[in-house]
Amino acid sequence: MAATTDKMTEPPRSWVEQFYESESEVRGVLDDIREAHLLGEYEAVREKLRAFGQAEDGLFRAIALIVIDVESFYTDLAAQYEDETPPTEELKALGSEYSRLADPIELVLSERMNEFQNPQPGLRRGFRYSEDTELPRLDYDLYSGDVELCQFIHPPSQALVLAQSIVNSAHMLLERVDANGDPIAQTERDRIATMHDHLTEELTEMAAYIESSPEEDTSTGLDPFDDHSFY
Repeated sequence: MAATTDKMTEPPRSWVEQFYESESEVRGVLDDIREAHLLGEYEAVREKLRAFGQAEDGLFRAIALIVIDVESFYTDLAAQYEDETPPTEELKALGSEYSRLADPIELVLSERMNEFQNPQPGLRRGFRYSEDTELPRLDYDLYSGDVELCQFIHPPSQALVLAQSIVNSAHMLLERVDANGDPIAQTERDRIATMHDHLTEELTEMAAYIESSPEEDTSTGLDPFDDHSFY
C-alpha cells in the first residue's frame, strides 16, 4: 500500500495536483504572460517564465509539458492514476488555451533542463553595400525565439572573425571534453558532424569569390577591423 501511495505522490501527478491546488493563481500568471506576448513584449515574456520556473520548478515543468503537448507526459500521468480517470482532457484544454506560449515556454524549459542560456539561436539577415568604401556589409540580428539578443552590421571579414572565434571555441571545448574522457551524447555528435560538413561546404563555395588583388588598386586605405565610420 505504501508503494502505491508513493507512486501517486510522485511527478507528474504531484505536479498536476499542485496545479489544481493553486489553479487560479497559476492562470493569473499565465494570463499576464500571454498578454505580454500579445503585446510583443518578448523579453518580458522570457523573464516572467524564468521567474515562474525559478519559483515553482515542478509546477512550471507540468505547465510546460501541458502547453507543449508532450504525449509521454499524459502516458506517465495515466499510469499513476491506475483505476481512476486522469484529468487528461482538462489539461489538454488548458494547453490549448495557452498554446500561444508554447514556443517561449519550450525555450525556458530547455534552459532549466539542460542548463542552457538563450537556446536555439537564429539569425535574421540583410545585405548592404557602400560604394564610397567599396565594402559589402552583412546586417544581422541574433535571436533566441522572438527575443532579440544583439545586432551586427559588419563587412564579411569581421563576420568571419566572429565565426572563426566561435568555431575555435567549439573546437577547444571538444578537445577538453575528450581530454577529460567525458562522453558526448550521440545525437550531439551527429549534429556536430552535420554542421562540420555544412561549414566545409560553405567555405569551399565561398573560395570562388576570394580573388587576388585587382589590377587597379581601389582600396580606401581603411582597416576593416578598426574603422567604424561606415556603420
